[in-house]
Amino acid sequence: MPDEVRPPLSVEDILSHPRFDAARAAYVRAMLAAHENQPALNRLLIDGGTAFIFFAIIVMQAGFRPDNRATWPTVQNLKRQMEGHGTASARRVHDIVRRLADIGYVVASRAESDKRTALLAPSEKMLAHDRMILAVYFTPLQVMLPEPGYPEPMRHDPAFQQIERKISAAFMGHANGFILANKTAAFFLPRHAGFMILTKLIDLAFREEARSGDAGGPIEVSFADLGLRFGTSRTHVRKLLSEAQAEGLVRLDGPRVALTRACRAGFDRYLADTMAGHDMIYRLAYGIAPFAPAAVSEPAAVMRPVIEPAE
Repeated sequence: MPDEVRPPLSVEDILSHPRFDAARAAYVRAMLAAHENQPALNRLLIDGGTAFIFFAIIVMQAGFRPDNRATWPTVQNLKRQMEGHGTASARRVHDIVRRLADIGYVVASRAESDKRTALLAPSEKMLAHDRMILAVYFTPLQVMLPEPGYPEPMRHDPAFQQIERKISAAFMGHANGFILANKTAAFFLPRHAGFMILTKLIDLAFREEARSGDAGGPIEVSFADLGLRFGTSRTHVRKLLSEAQAEGLVRLDGPRVALTRACRAGFDRYLADTMAGHDMIYRLAYGIAPFAPAAVSEPAAVMRPVIEPAE
């Protein structure tokens, strides 16, 4: 990490960067390495609603202040947050929390000041999984800007994780906004295994393009194989892609799938949005974290933000 604060990255900076293609490829590889061929875990964690709840529990715990009940990580507060974002119904939140507890990702304890209230907390198993996911999201930034890089998330640093997730709470509304504004992300992310299936298709499409030189051409896939890789059924994959075709995101011809230009552009825009957000959060964490060198004196509050925190 240098002694000066480098200027923030905009989405346009990222999309026009000469290393964006390499960053995208690294992100796709890292995401697939984290989720491919892990069907039991994938059935629970890779649909948009569950992933958002997983993230929210960690963020709520990081921002928990015992003297402020509004920050308490309770099921009730989680339900209000998810319903406010339109992410999941109260009943679904309850079911997902129970399933996360069943696999040892969430634990509950009684509040010291109110023994009637159960507080949720991520287990060490869940926190380790989250550190791995943070490294996935910082991988494209590390590839694009290897000097000075993003060493703390890349080495799964727990202190960085705690600070990063505390800051992230202010950006949840923004993240929801750029997802809803992106037709590709808004379609694939909420559907079970949708984004991972898209990520695999992106990977296969670029591999075929490198082999044949046919940019945007169709790729032959097995719906059954895609289902097995991500813990879902062939029928679900076929239905997902049929609906994506109706939205103009893919073209189907038997087992052949072509990603439309709009779909590819949407994937790139989503990736650039997440990269800009994580870069900004990293800078904010860097401004308050104990591992920041003393030479960095510019307060995080006066740094020009790439993305505005939610009100």
